[in-house]
Amino acid sequence: MRTNETKRLLGMGKPALGSFCLGGSPLIAETLGRAGYDFVIVDLQHGESHPGNLLGMLQAVSCTPATPIVRVSANQPVDIQRALDLGAYGLVIPMVNSRAEAEAVLRSVRYAPTGNRSWGPIRGWLYGGLDYFAKAQEELLIVAMLETAEAARSAKEILSVPGIDACFIGPNDLSIALGFPSELSEYPPPVEEAILAIRDAAVATGKAAGIYTPSAAAAKARLAQGFRFVCIQNDFGMVMTAAAGDLRTIRA
Repeated sequence: MRTNETKRLLGMGKPALGSFCLGGSPLIAETLGRAGYDFVIVDLQHGESHPGNLLGMLQAVSCTPATPIVRVSANQPVDIQRALDLGAYGLVIPMVNSRAEAEAVLRSVRYAPTGNRSWGPIRGWLYGGLDYFAKAQEELLIVAMLETAEAARSAKEILSVPGIDACFIGPNDLSIALGFPSELSEYPPPVEEAILAIRDAAVATGKAAGIYTPSAAAAKARLAQGFRFVCIQNDFGMVMTAAAGDLRTIRA
């Protein structure tokens, strides 16, 4: 089965860098994959993509060196299994708040006797290989999003679940959950404390700590804090930042 290079990097204790693709264009997804990221996350939770165009998005990323990952809309078997069947090599699962919810993720991901995934990787074996059934559990990257106060309190229990490879912090949702606004240039101490507590739980359980960052400078700062599964902005943010920056330069 094809090696999951992002999972390999994390397993070696090295950082993996990626970005979200919020747009529904396979061309944009392919462009991000060719930019040099280790992974590209096709976003079904907040982005433009949907089950009807997911196949094309995954095919676009798959023709690049980047690992094709999907953030599903919810922790539901049908969403998880459909993404995997279409060739996702990793999943980001939103709003995982407890050990029980993490265990539910693994049941959706794995075939019997350890799970309840139905056989039928219509494209998964085309991208992964004909030994998909035997090695999928080994190669697929499973990432739980910890983005609520409950998740922060339960981080060590969640990350102790065998098969959860990494966590991913949504700092905006975490900030809102703790009573603060989103999209802050600097998060207040309670939010930063929760972020670092989740990181510590990941380190304690031998899992990779991940986080979304709005800029290259923010990504470097999080890497220095020990985060390894680091997402740098998204396609919409990049377009807005570059366009506004050019206009400021010209008008100045």
